[in-house]
Amino acid sequence: MQVIYNNDAGFINSKINKKIAVALGNFDGLHIGHIILIDKIKEYAESKPQNRASCVWTFSEHSLNILNSDYSVPYITAKEEKAEILSRKNIDYLIFQDFNFVRYLSPEEFIERVIADYLNAELVVCGYNYRFGRNGEGTAEFLRENLEKKNIETVIIPAVICEGQAVSSSFIRTLIKIGDMQRAGKFLGRAFSINFPVVYGRQTGRKIGIPTINQLFPEGHIIPAFGIYACTCEVDGKIYKAVTNIGMRPTVNGDFLNSESHLIDFDGDLYGKNIKVNFYYKFRDEIKFDSLDSLKKQIQKDIEFARGYKF
Repeated sequence: MQVIYNNDAGFINSKINKKIAVALGNFDGLHIGHIILIDKIKEYAESKPQNRASCVWTFSEHSLNILNSDYSVPYITAKEEKAEILSRKNIDYLIFQDFNFVRYLSPEEFIERVIADYLNAELVVCGYNYRFGRNGEGTAEFLRENLEKKNIETVIIPAVICEGQAVSSSFIRTLIKIGDMQRAGKFLGRAFSINFPVVYGRQTGRKIGIPTINQLFPEGHIIPAFGIYACTCEVDGKIYKAVTNIGMRPTVNGDFLNSESHLIDFDGDLYGKNIKVNFYYKFRDEIKFDSLDSLKKQIQKDIEFARGYKF
């Protein structure tokens, strides 16, 4: 898969010499609804691989955060993880567009400049609630009507329902914020995860015989509910069960928020490495203990719970 970062107001020449089947959207989370769009363009492109290619066209940053000049919409999936997921889906091209260079285009200009000229699209796939163009004036139906005039096929995917609820990134954010990782996983189609560098902490865990890895959340990334989770951690292709604490570590008077994980049956140095942590179940809240000994006893119970958890 080729990843293109398009930061040019003139729309760089992507040098794609095939007709494009393109999926449009923010794709935060790449949840089960998004995957239906992805599968549609993949199927279309693979029907004539010599003439067609699949492409996901999205933004480097969530469009609402650019419009609001803050992180009012915390992101679920970092760009690197999006690329990893789409690469596994065998998508040909992933384009991260700088939103500022398209935000003032009218819907008609967007269709002409982006879809017809830049992307050379033959098939466009979007969700039922897709909006585009200046002030979000363009709708999915407007897109279909105008692309039909250019003999470009449009597929509009209706709402995907899971557990009686329309699947959306906003609902998944709510689940993550309350710590309901089991339902979040169903809507995502995989466990919610983080993949950040391991940084130095106070090494309290090591002092009490339970070493941990510390990871900091980048600005704008969603933060799960404070508490203790049954997780898995991926290290050099191997999966380890883990106990992860999200919060402030009140027993040791922690003064910053982080993710702290104990990898069960792992022995090694992970400082500076990016470690993927998959969240499956929040089984207790973060609380303050009256001593390190009490904390150690509870962590040992937590480890046994995670060891026996059916991932």
